[in-house]
Parts: sequence; structure tokens; C-alpha cells
Amino acid sequence: MKTPRRTASLAALSVLALTAVAAPALAGEARATITAPGAGVTVTGTSVSVKGGYWATASVKEVRVALCTLDARDICTSYLSDPVSGAMVAAYRSHPATLSPKNQTSGGFALTANKLAPARYRAAAFVVSNDTPKGPPAQVIFTLKKGDTPPPTGGFITIAFGRSQWSSATGTNCSLVPTGARTLEQNLADLKARGLKAQGGVIVARTEATTRSCYQQQILMPSWADLARLRDTYGFTAVSQGMNYADMTKMTTDTQRYQESGATLPIFSSKGFNRAWGMFNYPNDKMDANANRVVAQSFAFGRKYGTSMNTRAQVMAYPYLVKTVSVMGGKCNNRALPCYSMPVKNDRRTAPPSRLAMMLRPDADEWGVLQFYRIVEGSYGRMGTKDIAWDCTSTDWRNRWTSHPEMYCRNSFLEAIDGRSSTATTADAVQVAQAWGRTVG
Repeated sequence: MKTPRRTASLAALSVLALTAVAAPALAGEARATITAPGAGVTVTGTSVSVKGGYWATASVKEVRVALCTLDARDICTSYLSDPVSGAMVAAYRSHPATLSPKNQTSGGFALTANKLAPARYRAAAFVVSNDTPKGPPAQVIFTLKKGDTPPPTGGFITIAFGRSQWSSATGTNCSLVPTGARTLEQNLADLKARGLKAQGGVIVARTEATTRSCYQQQILMPSWADLARLRDTYGFTAVSQGMNYADMTKMTTDTQRYQESGATLPIFSSKGFNRAWGMFNYPNDKMDANANRVVAQSFAFGRKYGTSMNTRAQVMAYPYLVKTVSVMGGKCNNRALPCYSMPVKNDRRTAPPSRLAMMLRPDADEWGVLQFYRIVEGSYGRMGTKDIAWDCTSTDWRNRWTSHPEMYCRNSFLEAIDGRSSTATTADAVQVAQAWGRTVG
């Protein structure tokens, strides 16, 4: 009778060995194993739980988990920076897992990451114990794909274009539009092919009837005729970015504030743009309490630069400001390349597409807004010259750069757009205002 009991005990130990960890080979060593997700498996949905076991010769302080997306060579391209929102960053990050039990020499761990984009991922886990600062990592590679059943209905997303710039240009009177300088119309065509539309701020005093104007010998501005075609062909919405792009914080009377903001609406209407009341793009993001008070009487919302998702409760409270991510190009993100330290206005660095994509994955009663400026592709010019230049040819977003912050690579633009939630509704400000009950007048 004793032999069967001993056999059963050994079998139980074998199961534990598979689901937890093997004992360290050396005293003081601490190890982890990952039991889920399995190596090479495909996980369906937008969340994944990294689970496993840990073992050490001393009390375990932490098991830390790092999760990264992979390129074709299985090299990490971005790391999970927030397990709740699914935000990704270029720099390495790891997170403490939940331990069961805590402060013991063996047990299990788990970390759940949410709102992840479909991609190939590597999960790595390592142990921190009283006698081992960092044990050897356990690693698995797996794939995350969209599920057959859609997740809960999401919120709203808005793709915007600051000042509705037509394209990058150079030369006297913007006489040269370099190859690779995308037009606003081409950008809208990219969006339309994906079932998306956009809105753009328009400065009344800088917009001619039928002629494109040149600004600072680097930017072509569209005409009202251009904007009307974009409206009719691509569903483009024009919103006000001021009469003269004047600093409203320097104005002393409500009459001046109204002339810069609300007085533009009849002009938009006369041009066939009846949805400009949805949002006022404060010129150069300059605002104060007096400006907010005047603008809120004519516009549903006011644009304010920010870095996070909007909630319904926040934007529906006075002064009705909508956080908008101003998407910047500039220096590259690869420390090994000269473009990492090249001079760029305001020392800007190219925004990671994965971080932008997070703004396009709103939950219900949320609103993500991204504002781009001028999109470019391929390469043009040379780094370090006074003229505009860019290099967007790399397949790795970290190697791409532009000489001016308001230029952003098309491949990075599309990577961000294609990372959006399938349940989010593309909308302009009027559509959000009507859905959430914001009225003016």
C-alpha cells in the first residue's frame, strides 16, 4: 500500500516542476518561468496575462515583467509602459507582477496588460530576491490578434490638421514642392481609404479665394476652393483657428476677443462650412479665462494641447476644453545615429507611432484627438542644412527624422492610424457635441 502513495507523490512533484520553476543551479540564484502565454501561441483579443512561477534561495521581493512588440528580426521595437492603458514607449520598461504568496521563496506571479494592439510580442520575467538583484529572465514569444467578437463599443476619435497646411515647400514664394512632400488632399485620401475623415483649423486672414498662399517660405496654405473640394470629396470639416491667428491673452476687450473667434463663423458659413462652430483652435494654444468665456458662447469646444484621452465628463464641463495631442516630428529615436542629436526647433523628437495609436483606442465616453501638420515621405535634402529636409525611408520608426517638428513621416502616420480601435467612431467636433448634448447660443 505504501508504494502507490509514493508514486502519487512523485507525480504531483512532476506537475509542480512543470508549472512552477526548476531549482536554481547555484546558491543565491533566483529564477522565473512563464507558463502563460505559451511560447509560439496566438492570443485572441486585446489583453494578455503573463503568468508563471518563481523560485529562490532567499525571500523574493519582486517578479518583474517586461512586454515588448517585435519586428521581423525579433528585436523589440517598443515596450509596455502602462499595463492599464496599453501605452508603449521606445525605452525599456518592466513592471512588478502580483505575487502569490508574497515575500516567500517560491510561488506564482501574474501581470495583465490591457488595450494592446495586434502584434508579435515577447514577454520576459525575472526575479528580484534578497540575495539576487536580478535573476536570469524567462522569455516567450507570442502573437496577439483581433478577436472574432468585437470588444465593447468605443468612443470617438478625431484626426485633425493644424492650420490645414497644404504641403511643405521651399524656395521663393514656395515655388518648389519637393518630391515626398504630401499634400493635405493626399493625407485625406489615405484616411478615406481607411474609412476615416478629418477636421482642420483654418486661419481666415491667411486663406485666399482660389490661390494657395505661401507662409514663411516653407508652407503652402490651401485656398477656400481647395477646402471646399476636400469637404465635398473627403468629408473634411473646417473649424476656426482665428481671424488673424492673434494671441487672445493680449486682448483687453470682449469685442477684440469676439472679432478673433466668434466673428469668423459667418465667414465660414458663407463659404459653405457650417460645422466650424464645433471647435475653436486657440491660435498658438494661447488662452485665458476671458478668452474661454467669449469662445464658449460661440463654439462647442476649445482646443487645448495635451497628452491624454478626453472624457465626456471633462469636456462637457466649462470651459469645454478638448485635450489634443500635437504630433511632432524632429530628431530620430536611435541613439546610435547622428539624427538623434541633430539640431531641431524646440529640440523636438519624433513621436512614437505606438503612443499615438493609444489615443485612437478610446473606451465609451472617451474622445481621442490627434493633430498632425505636414506629412512627408521618402527622403529629401540633407541633415543640418537650413532648408527643409527629412529621411523617412527606414522600416524602423526610431530611425526616421524631419528637420522641422511640424513635419511627420507618412509611414509613421499610417502606423499610428492603423493602430486605432476598430470600435471607435471617427467624428468631427460637431458630431461629438451633438452626441454628448453640448449646445451653444
